[in-house]
Amino acid sequence: MKILVLGADGRTHALVWKLFNHSTAEVLVAPGNGGAVQLAAQVDLDPTNVVEVARWAFAEQVDLIVPADSGPLRAGLVDEVVAMHIGVCGPPQRTTLIEGSRCFARVFLERHGLPLPRGRVCQDLATAEKYLASQPLPVIIKTDDPDGGATIHIDRYAALEALQAAFAAMAGDTRGGVVIEELPAGPLVGFSVLTDGTTALPLLPVRLYEQPGAEPNGPAAPVIGAVSANSAYAHKLGAYLYERVALPIIGALAKEGLPYWGFLGIDCVIADHGPLLMGLRCSLRDMEAQAVLPRLESDLLPLIEAAIARRLDREPPLVWRDEASVALALVAQGYPHHYPLGASVNGLNEVDEGVLVFHGQTHNPAGLRYTPASRGGLAFLLRGAAPASGITLTGGQVATVVALGATLAGARGRALLNAERIQFPGRTYREDVGAREFGFA
Repeated sequence: MKILVLGADGRTHALVWKLFNHSTAEVLVAPGNGGAVQLAAQVDLDPTNVVEVARWAFAEQVDLIVPADSGPLRAGLVDEVVAMHIGVCGPPQRTTLIEGSRCFARVFLERHGLPLPRGRVCQDLATAEKYLASQPLPVIIKTDDPDGGATIHIDRYAALEALQAAFAAMAGDTRGGVVIEELPAGPLVGFSVLTDGTTALPLLPVRLYEQPGAEPNGPAAPVIGAVSANSAYAHKLGAYLYERVALPIIGALAKEGLPYWGFLGIDCVIADHGPLLMGLRCSLRDMEAQAVLPRLESDLLPLIEAAIARRLDREPPLVWRDEASVALALVAQGYPHHYPLGASVNGLNEVDEGVLVFHGQTHNPAGLRYTPASRGGLAFLLRGAAPASGITLTGGQVATVVALGATLAGARGRALLNAERIQFPGRTYREDVGAREFGFA
């Protein structure tokens, strides 16, 4: 069997690692990064050019495509390969609106009575300005397109300027619109299930860190850290999100005729009166994958195949390691704005046994390369790992150190100790990741 993983971030490396170590399939990655290409042969493809991806996969007899992020799904990958008998872990393009359009997602969730922070979809500037004037601060202003960003405002004048800029940027876009929401207090949590549209297997709730420091309303810096705890509270939270949020969303999708299979993710804030949904995802989240997949003892490949074939009801419950995990992001100083490129990453071979390092924006000149079978190449059959030397930075999200332990404190201690062994210019990380479970003492 031949599997193509699409992506270049930390979750891409985590998925490649999981599939490589828990199956005998040939794993390829496009375009990959300095860590993923130590395990899987690299393919020169743009994941969002779904026509090119589909044609290449068909010519090279790929059996399964696993997008690490939702970009290829939102671009219509499933629709492109529908007649080629290639499985894709993810839904068709029309269903990806639940992630690709924040306005659509908000209205969809409101329609089905899911828990949301106070807010409103505004399709024009005048309505948005009136609604903003009636709301207490702070507020979040989200563009309809997730790639357009979301900004937190504690100053009303700055919020008005952000609204005007957002609508000016959307000029001529018939879909358009913004979502204005309150900013609920509480930790940000990611939770995903693997579903075939009817049955769903729950993964684990993950506390996410998205600021470079501990200040709650500080500047956003995605992919800073994640924690997967093994406490009684974590188990109860996972059960609640599965039964009260994930399953009703799957039922709502089916009711509206939106077919779904693959990973379905939710991002929520755990407020005083319960979880409030902040967004939906059609893939695992970056940092969530790095924290959760190392705890998963079940083989991932047969589960993905069962989701695509609509037979997840025949699969046993997932088996998890009874350990906590702490995923600590190593970023270049100045991330996410300005940071150096091209510098060497050292110390990757000095981490303790059992501690994982998932690469983000790195390059490995010694990585495996795929030679198309049509030209007689056999590069994809190589199962060894390329050396972790000569690796350089290609961006600010450099790597994620993941440590497991019997307790959250033990996992955090191992992560911090091994993070110090990896060096590159301006290396920094958030030291309080995992200091509190889900933000509570």
